[in-house]
Amino acid sequence: MRPLIRGGLATTLALAAAGGALPFLLPGAQAATSSLTIPAPDRFKPVANPVYGAGPGGVVERTEVKGQSPALGYYRWTPDGGTPVDLPVSSPYDDINTIDGASHVSVTSGNVVAIHDFPGRVKVMDMTSGTTTTYTLPTGHFYRGVFGSAVLTATRAADGAKDVLHVLRMADGQLTDTLVTGLNGWVAEDAMTLGGDDRSVAISYEHPDGTRGVGLLDLATARVTPVFPGATGTNAQVVFSDAYVAWYSPEGGNTTARVLPRATPEAADTKLELGSDGEGTPRLGLVGDWLLTTRQFTQSGGDFLVRQGAPLTALPIAGGAPRTLLEHAGRRMAQVPGGGVAVTGGASAEDWAVRRISVGDDGAPVPRTVREVAPKEGNLTQLSITAGHLVTAESDTTYLPALFQRQIILGAAQSAGERSLLARPDARTTGEAAQRVYDHRQPVGTGDGRTVVATTDADGAQVLVVLGADGTTTVVPAVDPQTGEKMPTGSGHYSGVRSASGRYVVFGDSGRGAEDRQYVVDLDAPGGPKVVRVHQGQGGLAVWGTKLWMPGDTDGTLQAVDLKSGETTATEQITDGCLPQQLQTAGPWVYWDCYPSGSISSGHGVYNTQTQQSLYAPRGTLGDGYVVVYDRDRAQLNLTPIGDATRTIEAFASQYNGPLVEADRFGGAVAYAKEGSARITVVDSGVAASQVAEIESRVERSTDLKSADAVWDADWQLSKPVTDARVTVRNKTGRAVFTGSAKEYAAAVSFSWDGRTDDGRYVNDGTYTWELTGTPADGSGGALKVTGTVAFSSGQRPLTRN
Repeated sequence: MRPLIRGGLATTLALAAAGGALPFLLPGAQAATSSLTIPAPDRFKPVANPVYGAGPGGVVERTEVKGQSPALGYYRWTPDGGTPVDLPVSSPYDDINTIDGASHVSVTSGNVVAIHDFPGRVKVMDMTSGTTTTYTLPTGHFYRGVFGSAVLTATRAADGAKDVLHVLRMADGQLTDTLVTGLNGWVAEDAMTLGGDDRSVAISYEHPDGTRGVGLLDLATARVTPVFPGATGTNAQVVFSDAYVAWYSPEGGNTTARVLPRATPEAADTKLELGSDGEGTPRLGLVGDWLLTTRQFTQSGGDFLVRQGAPLTALPIAGGAPRTLLEHAGRRMAQVPGGGVAVTGGASAEDWAVRRISVGDDGAPVPRTVREVAPKEGNLTQLSITAGHLVTAESDTTYLPALFQRQIILGAAQSAGERSLLARPDARTTGEAAQRVYDHRQPVGTGDGRTVVATTDADGAQVLVVLGADGTTTVVPAVDPQTGEKMPTGSGHYSGVRSASGRYVVFGDSGRGAEDRQYVVDLDAPGGPKVVRVHQGQGGLAVWGTKLWMPGDTDGTLQAVDLKSGETTATEQITDGCLPQQLQTAGPWVYWDCYPSGSISSGHGVYNTQTQQSLYAPRGTLGDGYVVVYDRDRAQLNLTPIGDATRTIEAFASQYNGPLVEADRFGGAVAYAKEGSARITVVDSGVAASQVAEIESRVERSTDLKSADAVWDADWQLSKPVTDARVTVRNKTGRAVFTGSAKEYAAAVSFSWDGRTDDGRYVNDGTYTWELTGTPADGSGGALKVTGTVAFSSGQRPLTRN
């Protein structure tokens, strides 16, 4: 016999309080129902906050717009410890800030910001004094950057190329124009400006014979001096500190940076290996005698792995071991005039901040936090709650879409368990299907601690993923065991879990189309989970315990097939002759809906399997004794006890698509999240759940106490959780020979016994009566009591009549 998954889920999830209250009173309730509010998790990817320039007292930055990822907001000047000020410049949607772009913003010296946002016009704003100087460029001049008090421009040569350089300055209200010299027959390339500060600008240039190099334009003399012969300007960057100038280009697979002392640029350069093991292109910064690097990564199509940013690393220019300054950093670093670097980074999204890197007492770079950047709320795509086990599908709270879990307890000692990871693809996984296997997929609990998800495998085939409470994962293909035919794929077929109860799961199409296929899986079949039944055509399926419910052979009826015995039980006519295309089950209730799309307002209701009565219920999600409905017209989430008046759980200001909402079929809770929010509210339905009952079991009828597996195993699937579960074994006279505690997990109980009594001796051979008892965890209804018999052999031979 294959037992239910063991290892109490409730004991593996530590419980922690989560506050909140949302009282609402249902008919017959004695007091306001209990509720929990679970805060939204943070997004894994840090908030984009690129730094475009930095002065001694502030930075120029943009921050990701809330709810519009990856759009960035306005350029702004943010003083250290002060209030941000929006800058008068157009802000592109994404992270673009280039000299030859539509707009360009930089910090030129001190706390002075330069803005080029209109052809032929440059604004230079002193953020300390509040003064602004406007430069109107002469006709035919093209902007090439602002450095200190100088504006660099280019004009066309005789051949039409924009490679004649000019240094413009404002003196006594008049614009002066100084022609750049020193190229000596070399020609400045069109995208010639590679970086600069208030003293120098790095210029990329080439000789007519094709030879290339990088020179330094001295802004005081307007003269260019070659410093990096052979260096290219293709995707190159040059950064300056008071003491050094550094160059790097990835062209040709280059992984080496070149560094020169500014005092003696004619000296031989120092080459620093940046390494090729990291993703992306290195970006440079200079602090003291150290070269700083992070990396710019471009996401390729079909790759959905989320990165938090490359490490910020410091390399000693004189040689030595590198140091990691920040675990992750944004791709942009801004040199601070006078020394240091500003960058956004941290250990994680929760630790993200704008930081200044400066020289510490030991001469090494040290980060200092300037301003924290709050994380964004994660994206919740689906949720389920089963016997208090809350599972959430989250698309961006870790590096790939994943499932998380926690245990919910409502009532006097209510609490929300610690959130933990349930399932996630490996970070090395490639391919869209494999990386997004849990993306927007509905998890469904089985009531025994397991969770199932219908999805596709790497080849696009429909499968059922079974996630055990013990961390195991099993994949069941949607394949007909008789014919070997796979479930069709394409736009007309979308697999989902339609119903789950203990060992049995229904997944596949919705049952609304003539070619739809639904697969019944036995999770505890010999040899492992497998498809045991396939239904093709219209009609919904649902399972509770061992009973598989489906439309009956007679119009307007339902029938239940016992998946163990094969026995079929049909109902009286309960519909008006329509074919139920959706079925749901919970406790004694079967919900049916002939038109689940809502195209026809009628044609739905519930059937009580105990009283064999058919009753009205609104179209919605079935719980044990109630239905939860979102009223789109009124933007209200309502709960209707079967046979009683509707009450509102919560009214929303506006909810176009409605909240995510699920009812606990093995308990009395309702869990929901507002549209566009990952914050979850869990409320008690206020409806008394049905009497706890055994709905499926696997109890060994005999045990040989000298066999290899000399243990009596018993597993029971219940309709709802119990506490204080105990098993008592009695002999023929009714005397208890052993009493022990059973393991409780979700709405299931397991028990194992080696046949030894308290004195360590085996029981006598013979047949014994066992009794399982337990107290309903929700305090509703009478105690659990289930009995049966088991025969033991190879124990002790009875000396007297047993």
